[in-house]
Amino acid sequence: MAGKRKYGWFIWTLIIVLSVTVIGSVILFFNLFNLDINEVLNQQTSTSTESEEIPEETQQQIEETQEAVGKEHSEIGEFITNQHDFYNDTTGYGGINNLDWEEQTEAAGEIIAYIDQHIDSVSNEALQQDLNAVRNLAANVIEEEDPEQVRDLHRYFHDLDIALNSYNRYDRIWNITETLPVSN
Repeated sequence: MAGKRKYGWFIWTLIIVLSVTVIGSVILFFNLFNLDINEVLNQQTSTSTESEEIPEETQQQIEETQEAVGKEHSEIGEFITNQHDFYNDTTGYGGINNLDWEEQTEAAGEIIAYIDQHIDSVSNEALQQDLNAVRNLAANVIEEEDPEQVRDLHRYFHDLDIALNSYNRYDRIWNITETLPVSN
């Protein structure tokens, strides 16, 4: 009977040590890579519910917008693609929770300068409205350093990249722009 008690204590001690080691490793991992566990869990659950196929009617709207607005404004489309790539790189995978504000305010300043220089050449009224909204958001990012403003900028560039370019690596349209009015 005494032998069974020693093994019982040994097994429980082993289970506790392994549990503490696993929990400590997970905490270290998230701290080491500056990840927010809630953001990671929300991304995993949201991508599984958002990965529905885009309806055919919406796909037609996208193609019509790309044909009408995108071809006419290819230079602006290139700018939008570059900005969208920047925001994918700096805000994706939990990056929105650990922004480099110097980098974000510098990018926002470049956005404002570009839009100020090119807004007069935009003939599409909806695109002009979107670029003005983006300019205002960029100004707010500089003033307030608010992650929500950065998230909205990313969403604008995401939807505008779909509207103007042949960006097709998406499973969600944020419905934030006038240029790409999608009815879901």
